[in-house]
Amino acid sequence: MSFREKTAWVSLLATTGVWGLYFWRLWPDLQDRSLQPGSVGLFIGGVVILTVIQIIVAIALALASGKAADAPMDEREQLIDLNGSRAGFYALNAACFCASALWLIGASPVVMANAILAAMVVGEVIRSGFVIVGYRRGV
Repeated sequence: MSFREKTAWVSLLATTGVWGLYFWRLWPDLQDRSLQPGSVGLFIGGVVILTVIQIIVAIALALASGKAADAPMDEREQLIDLNGSRAGFYALNAACFCASALWLIGASPVVMANAILAAMVVGEVIRSGFVIVGYRRGV
C-alpha cells in the first residue's frame, strides 16, 4: 500500500469517526432545533481531535515510509487525486444544495450550519473513498 493510499485511509477513517460521533451526539439537539451549551465545545473538540489525529498519523506514516513520503506525485497518482477531488466536489455541491433547501422547510440556523458541516464531511469521505478505489484499481 502506497503512502498516499495510507493517508487517504487515515483521512477516511478519522473523518468518519470524529464527525460520526459528533453527529451521533448532536442528533437529539438537532431534532429539537435547540443548541445546548456544550454543542459549540463539541464542534471545537471535533476539529481539534481530527487535526491532532491526522497530524500524528501523517508524521508516523512519513517516518515509516521514508523517501516515499517526499516523492512527487507521478501522473497516475495525480489522476487518482484529481478523480477523487472531482467526485468529492460534486458530492459537496449536491449536499450543499440539499442543505440550502432546508431553508424552504423552515430549518433553524443551527440545523442549517450543521447540514453544511455534514455536506463538507460527505464531500471529504467521497473524495477519500474515490482515492482509495483509484489506488486499488490502479487508476
